[in-house]
Amino acid sequence: KAGSRSRLTPLPRVRSFRSACMQPMALPVLHRGGLRAMAAGQGLAPRLTPHSPGAGLTAEQETVYNRVLEDRGKTAAKGGFPVTNADGSLVGPWNAMVASPTIGSLIERMGSFCRHQNSCPADLFEIGILVVGAEWKSQFEWYAHERLALKAGLSPEAIEKIKQRVSPNEMSGMTSIQLAVYAYAKELHDVKRVSDATHARALQAVGGERALVDLVFTMGFYHQISMMLNAFNVPLPPGESAPFEEPDMPRNHSPASSSKL
Repeated sequence: KAGSRSRLTPLPRVRSFRSACMQPMALPVLHRGGLRAMAAGQGLAPRLTPHSPGAGLTAEQETVYNRVLEDRGKTAAKGGFPVTNADGSLVGPWNAMVASPTIGSLIERMGSFCRHQNSCPADLFEIGILVVGAEWKSQFEWYAHERLALKAGLSPEAIEKIKQRVSPNEMSGMTSIQLAVYAYAKELHDVKRVSDATHARALQAVGGERALVDLVFTMGFYHQISMMLNAFNVPLPPGESAPFEEPDMPRNHSPASSSKL
């Protein structure tokens, strides 16, 4: 409602970093020749050029590439998945950040802060990330964060229920604190709003306003990541099965045929 009371403590207005996002960027180039193997378990051809030192990187791309190796290499090792492909290009969302390094470098930094500087406990923000992954049926995001969620303390039972997108009433295998966060994330995705009661329970569960804001920031970040992964058919590592069944794609229509409909 237009007259709804704000739930956040007012803070002084700060200047944005708009100028950093206004630098010219090169659009991603579709990789037409010599496509890598079809996306593992998905049957979809990857659409991004593999960017690696061996293939040649600009100085700006090299900065992003090396930062991912240094930072995400540790996260990937913790989750038990590789950070590079056999050709030296980065797996998952990180190759896209190298493809468009001006904006990609900012996205990479936000991802790093969501992971390492998050006021929300890891098991709770991983719930939010998995809810996003299930909403998008994002193959790589689920593949990576199912492993990270297990490491953070979520039960296999709860993870499977999140994948099935069950209602909070049908959820099992979670603590009461985890369930409060799941209910919050699910309601926000299903209704696009959060009731006062759900908000209050989640606020208490995560431990305060800053942690809840970080949870929402983190979910928003992974919507961006899931969209990119799906748009460019980013593949899973070789030999891995897709966690979600791919949806049937609509048939393409030329402008001429569409105009006759």
